[in-house]
Amino acid sequence: MSLAELRAAVDAELAATPAYYDFKVLQREPEGALWRVRLEPGYVYAEGQRPGAAAAQALLDDSLDGASAWWGVAPGETRTNARGGGASVLAVRPEDDELVLQNATAPPPAPGLLIRLYPPRFLQAVADAWWDTPWAERAWALLPALARPAAAPAGPALTGEPFRWLRPAQHAALGLAAQRCAYLWGPPGTGKTTALGVLLAEYMATRPQARVLLLSTTNHAVDIATLAVDKALQKGRREALRPDVQRLGTRFDAAAYAGREHLLPTDDTGLIARLARAEAARPSARDAVALKAWADRVAALRDELRAASLQVLRRCRLAAMTTTRATFTLKTLRALAPDEAGDEPPFDLLVFDEASQVSLAQALVLMPLARQWLFAGDPQQLGPVQRAPEREARRWLGRSPFAEMPRGPASSTPQVALLDEQSRMAAPIGELVSQCFYGGVLRVAGDALASPAWATARERALGDIPADTHVHVQAVQRDGGWSAHERGPVRRESAETIAHIVEQALASGAWQPHELIVLTPFRAQRALIRRCLQARGLPDAVKVSTVHRAQGSEAPVVLFDPADGAQPFLQTEDAQRLVNVAFSRAMAKLVVLLSPADAANPLLASLVQRLRLAGDAREVLPLQQLAAAADFPANALGRRVSAGRHVGEVARVSACGSQLWLVNERSGAEQLIDASFWRARAQAGG
Repeated sequence: MSLAELRAAVDAELAATPAYYDFKVLQREPEGALWRVRLEPGYVYAEGQRPGAAAAQALLDDSLDGASAWWGVAPGETRTNARGGGASVLAVRPEDDELVLQNATAPPPAPGLLIRLYPPRFLQAVADAWWDTPWAERAWALLPALARPAAAPAGPALTGEPFRWLRPAQHAALGLAAQRCAYLWGPPGTGKTTALGVLLAEYMATRPQARVLLLSTTNHAVDIATLAVDKALQKGRREALRPDVQRLGTRFDAAAYAGREHLLPTDDTGLIARLARAEAARPSARDAVALKAWADRVAALRDELRAASLQVLRRCRLAAMTTTRATFTLKTLRALAPDEAGDEPPFDLLVFDEASQVSLAQALVLMPLARQWLFAGDPQQLGPVQRAPEREARRWLGRSPFAEMPRGPASSTPQVALLDEQSRMAAPIGELVSQCFYGGVLRVAGDALASPAWATARERALGDIPADTHVHVQAVQRDGGWSAHERGPVRRESAETIAHIVEQALASGAWQPHELIVLTPFRAQRALIRRCLQARGLPDAVKVSTVHRAQGSEAPVVLFDPADGAQPFLQTEDAQRLVNVAFSRAMAKLVVLLSPADAANPLLASLVQRLRLAGDAREVLPLQQLAAAADFPANALGRRVSAGRHVGEVARVSACGSQLWLVNERSGAEQLIDASFWRARAQAGG
């Protein structure tokens, strides 16, 4: 490993990330000062890739809001009548393959011609920082600290005295403040954000001169973390410290700060209220003129906030912003150093929330900003997005700092605090998630089990699914498949089945639209499900999302549609994290739609097997006992057996009799077992 290798990896990722995408125009029409452009569904070209390539699919998404659009001179046009031009993307309507353009310098391309979109190049700021050699060398020198236990700069221990209601693991996490580099591992529903808020509130209270930089991957996540700190300060009766916490940036959810306007970089609380009202009044993208006026009004209000940000950054003690903003404004943050030479870090503690989604390269290049670092998140959930095929790119861009986390029991690793009690998922859902993704360590919190209201909220029937059934497989007959027209994997049968389930649930009056969320790995299937819901006149409040956009959310009912379980992507390590995110959003009901091909997928097969073996009342036969017979391991086939601490059904035996495969009844996964080992134990009698 070397700095040169890391730089090469970042450059490779930049090269693999298309600078632009070309779409073919199907229709264009003016709407006041705006243009509405309908795109041909089956055509997209990413820089460096052939039209129709798999990696060039699934690109038209609302993440392209704000992208730059450009088009060239149409064939046959001369220099004097050329109509090439540009615009910015005001809105994207993926379900209709439509763009709304503003500030166009000329009419967009006619039908059959191409329009080019340039998305924001966030990775360029990371690359620029790594090519700043003095800074890069400081960042590179910190790599060993990620895995090496070391005491933090001297400071009082965090006792958590005002927060006696913390769960044991949450309270133990306060000890991370004593480590120079630490990891707060919070599986779904374990109260990671609450624990982080308390830790930071205690840190500020016990270290009156300390400064903290709190980062997260999305604006929504920054809002949640910032509010958690303020709530902890409030509950801990540390009112004087609350104004020292500031949420930097202008893309916050203004309504979330009602009554907490002191967290925003302005003294004009009326401005915040006006911004909240304006954001709540966003018109539909179908009314492009109204949308343009709304966007201008919100932008003007946000511009009033932006001017005060730098001054606020200098005086506050805890600044919160996105990791992207921190990378883009790295030079500004560096200028806050207390010494003129800039050798001293400007912050005492740098916190990365949702750190599993931050690439190692990006985290490292920000680490010299502080003396101490805390990574909070869950390495078993979605990781950073990485495109380059090179091994080095996977090493530095496809992995998060959690990849460097010390391994071993948390009790013997002071750098790591694992939160092991969850209060989101009903026990059967939580057990499924725990066994499949967390080695069985996750359990329902004692305070949740003691609450009748908690259990009642999770005991609700959904159509034909009884109240006490929390994990349900809904069979569909047809397998999904790739659709060139839809630009991705789709399956109409499961989309229609979901629409029927949602319609029945809402018609019963037992469920509200916001209590149902539909998740799928693929944008094409998401668009199809949305159209099926709309065709039945169902409300838009029923959320239909790709799994990638659902991390951090939860709902009483989750309907998960893999769409096409035979897709190679759904058999990868990244897919395992994706399935974990999908399953662990559910509070009361998890409904998984599976076809025969889906059920054969190694990740999804474990769910089917686990449900099949649930409540198996057959006698458990010790494998050592069966191994004493001459016909072992054939005599174990199909039986419920125990192999040490593992219990399950023997599903297969190798032709030579040297191996057998046990379907673990707790995880549903197949385990390979060495038959000769058990023969030897049987012969030894021990």
